[in-house]
Amino acid sequence: MKNVAPTGALNRRSQQLMTLSFVVAAAGVFITALGILLRVIPLFGGAGSSGLQLQQTLGLLILMGGVGLLIAGFVMFIRARTWRVDNDLAMITGNVLAQALDDSYTLIRNISRAEIGYVDAVLVGPPGVLVMRILDNTGIFANEGPNWLVQDPRSQDWNPAPIRPTAECVADIEKIRAYLAKRGLNNIPLFGLIVFTKEEPQTVLRQKNPTVPITPLSAILANLGQNYLAGSRMDTAAAQAVVNVLYQK
Repeated sequence: MKNVAPTGALNRRSQQLMTLSFVVAAAGVFITALGILLRVIPLFGGAGSSGLQLQQTLGLLILMGGVGLLIAGFVMFIRARTWRVDNDLAMITGNVLAQALDDSYTLIRNISRAEIGYVDAVLVGPPGVLVMRILDNTGIFANEGPNWLVQDPRSQDWNPAPIRPTAECVADIEKIRAYLAKRGLNNIPLFGLIVFTKEEPQTVLRQKNPTVPITPLSAILANLGQNYLAGSRMDTAAAQAVVNVLYQK
């Protein structure tokens, strides 16, 4: 099985965002300085004049705009520095899958597209396209349909879980379906899977009629054999076309 990630494209985007953050910050510095200048140096009339009041109001607005650009530049800089170029959990999952899957399968990790958003991993092969949400959360979780609960370790009470992997996976599937259809790849069989990399007793999973199948990593191949791996639904040409669309170096 091929286990790949578009790290080159993601590195380029990170560098582009870093450059843009410096440009925005530089514009913010210039505009902030201009606003301060208009606030402290009277250019249009003396003290108390309407011209000076208008100048100071304009200076305040320009100053606020400059500060806004500085903040935006800082946020963009932080985003560029923390841009994920790979997904370690997806890599681990791929290593497990590779024990049983041949080169007709390709796992694409860490997909990030403006039209799709962020997707942990997608497995493409003869059975179709498997969209995965991969988590390393610990605790006792219960899932029914799209709903998730987590058990309080002290009171044993069940509370709404802080994770929403079912809703996220369903949204990922729909966005990928639309992304592929826009590029002429219609009627591609899509599946979803939620994977927990931690095992019992760290992570305990209880499920009833899940909207999206759930599995611990250790049982992923056995569980996929009951649905995704149960049949061949896509020819080699279609599978390669999907890989070409989703994976960009």
